[in-house]
Amino acid sequence: MVYSAKANKGLLLLHTGSPAAPEPAAVAPYLRRFLMDPFVLEMPRMIRALLVHGIIVPFRARKSAEKYRRIWTDAGSPLQVHTDAFARALGALLPGWSIETASAYSVPFVSDGVRALCTKKVEEIIVFPLFPHDAGATRGSLKAMVQQALEELKDEVPPLVWCPAFYDRAEYLEAMAALCCPALEAFHPDHVLFSYHGLPLKQAHRAPSEGGALTYEEQCEAGTRLLARYLGLSEENWSLAYQSRFGKGWLEPSTGSLLLRLLASGKKRVALIAPSFVADCLETLEELDEELRVTFLQSGGDALLRVPSLNAHPAWIRGAAELICRPLPQ
Repeated sequence: MVYSAKANKGLLLLHTGSPAAPEPAAVAPYLRRFLMDPFVLEMPRMIRALLVHGIIVPFRARKSAEKYRRIWTDAGSPLQVHTDAFARALGALLPGWSIETASAYSVPFVSDGVRALCTKKVEEIIVFPLFPHDAGATRGSLKAMVQQALEELKDEVPPLVWCPAFYDRAEYLEAMAALCCPALEAFHPDHVLFSYHGLPLKQAHRAPSEGGALTYEEQCEAGTRLLARYLGLSEENWSLAYQSRFGKGWLEPSTGSLLLRLLASGKKRVALIAPSFVADCLETLEELDEELRVTFLQSGGDALLRVPSLNAHPAWIRGAAELICRPLPQ
């Protein structure tokens, strides 16, 4: 299916971003931008600055760079490579559209993407954040960045449409099923573990930024039940956990601890699905594929399959095009 190109539309694809290179000198400024975001670390600015500049970045930049180095490709950051491929594939279904990708914490920034589309004199900008769930640290932060960019451009901005969270939309769930079902059928897991990006409890239990009825934790739970049905999984054959935790007071259980509990209960062939991540990135390629896989196998597991992210899967390209062309009213 190719969608109509009657209008001169602009599409802005938003994601977190990546360092420019897998080196401490490039990772440090990326971490500073990320952690200084008040939507990410919710504390007074002065305390946040002291913590980020004086403690976290000096100690984490080198370690994070080593992790990025393990997953880096000849073409660059996997997240950016997959997002660019996704954008190109979408372009084939949306002829005549101007498509820009932009990042919260790396070049090109959100403001760059908004400005580029305004320069092209598009009649409307559709913003599609590449996050299935609504949380302040992702969609809330991006919305604030878009709003700031609009205020800076003032009268030069065309009408804007914001695509809402899509964790419960059939277009996304069908794409996930098209991706996951063949992998699960070939692997024959004892259990399926859905791993979501963790959040501090105070953020995870807060009303979402887009005005929905469910908190982030409730979205993950409801979305998992829906996805399990699409995958034909009975309730006893799947679990839910949270990864990428940073300190205490975060959502439980952690993916690592639950994996070990599953192993202790006799589940030695486990499939991991990470619905939070529509493109493979550090959290999937390094944290799940390397760190947790090694722990699971060294602890006595037989096999751990991590189903890849949607990336540029044809079913996801079609589903995303439908979500973009027919967003729900807000």
